[in-house]
Amino acid sequence: MKKFALVGKPIAHSKSPALFKAAYGDCGYEYSLIETVDVKYVENLLRSKILCGVNVTIPIKVEALTVVDEMDETVEITGATNVIVSHAGNKLKAYNTDYLGVLQTLIDFDVSVAGEECLVVGAGGAGRAVAFALHRLGAKITVANRTPDRAGSLAEKINCDVINIDEISDNLSNKKMIVNALPANINVIDERYLNSRQIIFDASPHQSDLLIKAQLKGCKCIDGRFWLLHQGIAAYKIFTRQQPDIASMRKILNL
Repeated sequence: MKKFALVGKPIAHSKSPALFKAAYGDCGYEYSLIETVDVKYVENLLRSKILCGVNVTIPIKVEALTVVDEMDETVEITGATNVIVSHAGNKLKAYNTDYLGVLQTLIDFDVSVAGEECLVVGAGGAGRAVAFALHRLGAKITVANRTPDRAGSLAEKINCDVINIDEISDNLSNKKMIVNALPANINVIDERYLNSRQIIFDASPHQSDLLIKAQLKGCKCIDGRFWLLHQGIAAYKIFTRQQPDIASMRKILNL
């Protein structure tokens, strides 16, 4: 039986096992939660073939790259991974399907950002994937982070602006899209500076405080369930080389 898992911390709330079960039913795969931030432990699970692949979540999307042998193009650019697979020759390869999840979500919502000013809040693994996706779509990107230097390498690769998170309020009114890529229910965006012409995209798969306030301002709102779905579809295809049951996955997320 091929075994896969989600690694990171905290993850007890994750819908990934239910999504994977919905994707493949009783097809001989197993998916579990392994709450850890020890990337060497994760490496050992993969190299010993206890696991065939892992989804990687906060806070180790960047650190996990220290144990892989190969990276796809998206990982090279973003400097973050959310999927690691053990391939032939015991080689560990890192992928980033967060990026694909963002792209497909914007397609679903018929959002065009070409030439538009966009703000990404957070420069962790999720924020880097968002910024790269928006760059590929032709947006003009500003990344806000508590430690701007952390986004320096990304800024060089995709030519985006970087600001301190304390400067967000001065950089909201002219943005077509604002993406909150901080951990669930952390909101540093003052809704007083939002307007009804804007699109607010929150990485959290739950109805966040930010989206509730943005809806009251008349903004178009997108929650992270769509992102979770599409990154999962891409990740599970990498794991199994099979098409998952997307309709069943949508039901798990009430989409």
